[in-house]
Amino acid sequence: MVAVAYSILWLLAVWKWGDLENWKEYYPTMLFAIVGNLLYEVICFNYPMWAMEPNGLPNQTIPILLLSLVGMPLSVFVFLSHYPDTHTKLRQALYILLFVCIFVVLEHVSVLLGSITYHNGWSLVWSAWFNVVMFTIIRIHYKKPVLALLLSTIFIGFLSVIFDVSLDKMK
Repeated sequence: MVAVAYSILWLLAVWKWGDLENWKEYYPTMLFAIVGNLLYEVICFNYPMWAMEPNGLPNQTIPILLLSLVGMPLSVFVFLSHYPDTHTKLRQALYILLFVCIFVVLEHVSVLLGSITYHNGWSLVWSAWFNVVMFTIIRIHYKKPVLALLLSTIFIGFLSVIFDVSLDKMK
């Protein structure tokens, strides 16, 4: 049920802070986030780093789809809607850090409530570092999609080596 609550919270956040008039501008990056999350679900199906648990829902697919199709794109939309373009790099870094903190808090609550479990060496600390890279790449994708795809590929390769996600462990 946590996944449902978070989906509602992201819908409310979009209503409050989303740049609704310019949503089409953010749409490609929202799709990028959806694809990235679903790619993880396919690649790590048999060897997960983290898993969304049903936690009151009929099966694991529902929270995965809510995260992939609601949580990720809407959080990206809110993130990009107010990204400090014309300010210093420090302000941009602090903005990314804000969203990393939001994601870490939501994930920590999810772990405490049994909605997320960790596996194969993953932890909240790894999630925090992952979120730093993820939000940085999301911003890069918004400005330079090809560069973001290249950096994502390198990052996926790095994580695959660190966590031993080999081809034989993939679905």
